[in-house]
Amino acid sequence: MTMRKLQFVLSVFLTLASTPPVHAQDWSWVMSIPYAISGDHIYKIRLLEIDGEPQEELLRYAVDAGDRTFTVRMMLDVEWEPDLSASRPRPPIKQLTVRIESGKTYQLAARVDIDAPVEAQLDQSFWEPIVYRVD
Repeated sequence: MTMRKLQFVLSVFLTLASTPPVHAQDWSWVMSIPYAISGDHIYKIRLLEIDGEPQEELLRYAVDAGDRTFTVRMMLDVEWEPDLSASRPRPPIKQLTVRIESGKTYQLAARVDIDAPVEAQLDQSFWEPIVYRVD
């Protein structure tokens, strides 16, 4: 091992040794609700961005405590699928800002106003992203 590599490895170990451990209970998680609750007009979301950073599609996302802004897209329920045409655009994206507390899991969802007027359906204001549950 060259002297430069040895210095690098030692600096990495010293950095890790001086960093306090992160315990699982200190992590915060954000996820979509696991399934739609059609009777309450609550639907799953797809998390697209956290604080403006694009996200891969995961089941849950680790986040730091503090105010976080989530960019989400509503996921339509299977019962609606036969009525959708391929030419219709996907529901628009919306943002939700949440104050995240350390060690908690946040389930995000979309609440749909099924009695919304036609205008609300056209401008997509018939749904809103919400925090459905905090564990």
